[in-house]
Amino acid sequence: MTDASTQLLELRECAYRLGLVFGAEAEGALTTAQRVAAYELFNRCFFSVRVAIALDLRLRQEARRVADGTARPEGPECEASQHEAPERERPEREPPEQERYDERDRDREVERASFPLLLRTLEGVVADAEACLPGPPPAELPTLRELLARVTAPSGDRSPHRAPAPAALRARLAGSAASGPVSSAPVSSGPSTPPRTPPADPSRRWPTGPPG
Repeated sequence: MTDASTQLLELRECAYRLGLVFGAEAEGALTTAQRVAAYELFNRCFFSVRVAIALDLRLRQEARRVADGTARPEGPECEASQHEAPERERPEREPPEQERYDERDRDREVERASFPLLLRTLEGVVADAEACLPGPPPAELPTLRELLARVTAPSGDRSPHRAPAPAALRARLAGSAASGPVSSAPVSSGPSTPPRTPPADPSRRWPTGPPG
């Protein structure tokens, strides 16, 4: 087992144990806010477990490929055969459970599993765990903190920075902010005119002679 596989194994086991702690905390929470916070940490821990497993499988596959001396075939003929093979093996219609799986797990497959993603998720778990747990922190939390410090110590800048917002998104937000809220008051389309004087009452007669 390589050093990278050992690090992934240690991070995975620690995240798994922490996930069990957060799951038990969510079941015994007294308030809805505590239950939701514990469940989010539980979900992030087991997301880290899945990412670590995917990375370990990728490392094993690369190691076998290097050991066997095999490489991906290149050339137009090999590319054509690779594109034709899935067409022949593709079923006419996927089973319903596969369709439901694709709909349920589409968000999980948006971001490809990577080591920076694993570190970022676990660092967030460490940062939010102390505020979530009412009692003393579990023993796995300091262990995870030490593992992360040991993994990130050689490079010192392993955690990726947050990417800036796309320009198109900023333009849309700026346009929507410039429009402002819509006023409910009616808007006059022409110049304002003074109100008319009501007509005189024809039944009322004004004196015309000299005062008596």
